[in-house]
Amino acid sequence: MKILILCDRESGTESGFNLSLHAEETLKQVGCEVQTIVLNSDEIKPCIGCFGCWVKTPGLCVITNDCANDISHIFMRSDAVVLLTHITYGGFAPDLKAFLDRSIPNILPYFEIYRDEMHHRMRYGRFPWWIAVGYGDSLESELEIFRELSERNALNLRPQKHFCLTAKSAGECQDVLQALKRIFTEEVSA
Repeated sequence: MKILILCDRESGTESGFNLSLHAEETLKQVGCEVQTIVLNSDEIKPCIGCFGCWVKTPGLCVITNDCANDISHIFMRSDAVVLLTHITYGGFAPDLKAFLDRSIPNILPYFEIYRDEMHHRMRYGRFPWWIAVGYGDSLESELEIFRELSERNALNLRPQKHFCLTAKSAGECQDVLQALKRIFTEEVSA
């Protein structure tokens, strides 16, 4: 499987634990082809809400002087995407949020009813697995918000498989790595 790890700048230093490096090593151990991209919200221009990605340049953001379109291209060609993000008030870290805001070209502007709710139609025939990994010393309410946000994102994007894992400490990061290993050994063979 081709796995894309998108991580924030903090994931390399979480409580003295390099989560992004260990996640990459863990996934390579189970035979995955892994590419890791450390996102930097200072280098990704914010979405301007012009919807040009739907109207003027379908499938591509009209902002072309940063890396968002290139990352989106890699994203959609991956079998699975692992998002490593510091939980920030129950949401994604600014580095991840900046990219996710710019990834709306991957869905269509049209709506349809999906699971008794209104959602955007899919632009492509498939969306990579969505594995959100939130880390950091968060309140239980923030962890719950993060899980719900990840679930709602997955509902809108409709990946074949969706997982949400959280870790409050370096010790729990080890548990997350074991869970990733199980996902990619058990789910792939299923």
